[in-house]
Amino acid sequence: MQMQSDALPDCGLTAGPFAPTAADRLSSAHGGSGSIESLIDHYLGPLYPDYADHTRPMLIRQARDLLVCTFHGDLERFEGDFLRPATDIVRELRCAYQRGKRRFGSKHMWVM
Repeated sequence: MQMQSDALPDCGLTAGPFAPTAADRLSSAHGGSGSIESLIDHYLGPLYPDYADHTRPMLIRQARDLLVCTFHGDLERFEGDFLRPATDIVRELRCAYQRGKRRFGSKHMWVM
């Protein structure tokens, strides 16, 4: 599993390493990983620079809080109602940043 990526996600969402796969369409209760850590790694890990070293612990801590307090431990509902939409938002933000970076020639690093 890739834990860090500085590659541009596929902004068309139809092909490439960030396009939804059959595994993405399966809920955690029907063949998915079953743990909050592996879900966060799978969905958000590839989208964040320096994921394993800096971002992963914070995202997992926040995901656990949401899972318990908002979704009452329902991992399948957390995945479908929060994690997938959040991944789409992060992917689109990163794509928009990359488009702007190419357009305006920004030399700033992407940080979220």
